[in-house]
Amino acid sequence: MELEKSIQELKEQLSQLNIEKEKYFREKENFKKQILSIIGDVKKIKSEKDKSSISLKDLKESRDMHNRKVKELIEKIKKINEQKRELSKKYNLREDPSMIKEQISSLDLKVETEALTLNKEKQVMREIKELKKKYEKLGEVTKVIDEYSTVSKDIEENKKKAEEFHKQIKEITKDIDYSQFMEKSNEIESLKKKQQESFNKFVESKAKISLITNKVKLMEEQMGKIKNEKQKKKEDMIKKKKEEVEKEIEEKLKTKKKLTTDDLIKLQND
Repeated sequence: MELEKSIQELKEQLSQLNIEKEKYFREKENFKKQILSIIGDVKKIKSEKDKSSISLKDLKESRDMHNRKVKELIEKIKKINEQKRELSKKYNLREDPSMIKEQISSLDLKVETEALTLNKEKQVMREIKELKKKYEKLGEVTKVIDEYSTVSKDIEENKKKAEEFHKQIKEITKDIDYSQFMEKSNEIESLKKKQQESFNKFVESKAKISLITNKVKLMEEQMGKIKNEKQKKKEDMIKKKKEEVEKEIEEKLKTKKKLTTDDLIKLQND
């Protein structure tokens, strides 16, 4: 029967669609697991990046603070140099006081680091004493020289500290792989698209299954009606035939005609 054949074909389609639906569902769930795993990696990278960013911020602030200090001290030392030139001119100094101070430092170092004879050490100590007296006599000028020396030392110290912080910044930024973060983010976006595609196919399969299931149901109901109609027709035909046989026999009985074996068989069959 054509209707039965159509129903069978639709049921085969349903079976195939159910296989596809389960396949797309598994794909969707697999992409979901991959996305969650990568999100975990991204969170870890982000956490490390955030920690590094906090540390980096502190280091940059410290470096910039020392660099600003260096600039301020350089401006200060320019003014001290100006004072030094004016005082040298004022007192008509032929000898640079800073040179005297350097000589004193050099001789102090010599006493501390070299193995001098007692006489030689006494001689050097006398030179140091004479140089200190000469330096002290310069009065106002020596104060400026001392200030210059202190500021120069501060400049060097701040330069050194700024450089140390800069080295630390370079070391930290070297270890931060921002490209990895972007790579993971792009991978998530790609997987999300694939997950959505699988989900769309899953939904599409479910919709087709629903439509075909309804169609099969209607066709089965139609086939049931056809069978019922056939059965009813068959029953009606049997009933009609029985009535005809009974009428025929009743007529024979009324007219007192002899019933044949055939008549009895027909009556029994009905």
